[in-house]
Amino acid sequence: MGLQKNNTEYKLRRTGWWLMTIMAVLLCLYSSAYFLPGMPFSFRPDVYPVSSLTLFLLAHIGGGMLAVIAGPLQFWSHFRVKYKKWHRLLGFSYLTGVVIGAPAALIISPISQGGLTTHIGFSILAILWGATTLIAYLKIISKDYEAHQQWMIRSYALTLAFVSLRIWLGGLTVTGAPFEEVYQSVAWLCWVPNLIVAELYLGWQGKRLYMQDLPREITTA
Repeated sequence: MGLQKNNTEYKLRRTGWWLMTIMAVLLCLYSSAYFLPGMPFSFRPDVYPVSSLTLFLLAHIGGGMLAVIAGPLQFWSHFRVKYKKWHRLLGFSYLTGVVIGAPAALIISPISQGGLTTHIGFSILAILWGATTLIAYLKIISKDYEAHQQWMIRSYALTLAFVSLRIWLGGLTVTGAPFEEVYQSVAWLCWVPNLIVAELYLGWQGKRLYMQDLPREITTA
């Protein structure tokens, strides 16, 4: 029974990892169009082009792309153990992406579409994105590896807002709702569910480790 449970868990985790990786790659391919010559810089060409905010928008997109693509291999335990130098290099790349992307996101969030609701949603996302990544970095500096992994899970859950934003935006737009209302919802839906799922996973993981540490007679009683 335990072996079957472990096999099911392994398959679910492997499937989730591949889905996450594929979505990350597709997002980066899609977002790379923003750096092509003549590509409109945003949904608001009246604001971004020919202004300093264009640079912050592109910094936000570029930093996000770097963090998104550097993330998946960090959650592959075999890779982390066998290729430690690459793990550290990707970790530095991820940190660099967030250091560039999070402040830029905070700067441009007050002019995002949808008004105050959207501004607040994206601002909180930018702050939490930077804060969770900073804590993860401080934990690895202090060699608290378990806490580092936990905060990296939270950080990458927020990084995946780049992916979930596109999914929610596309899904809600086809309902025919006004785009501004859709964007107001997406400003929160793109990251709040991600963070909830991350916390649920960490809680489940913590409970599982706790049960493993209990004496066998207690767990089988």
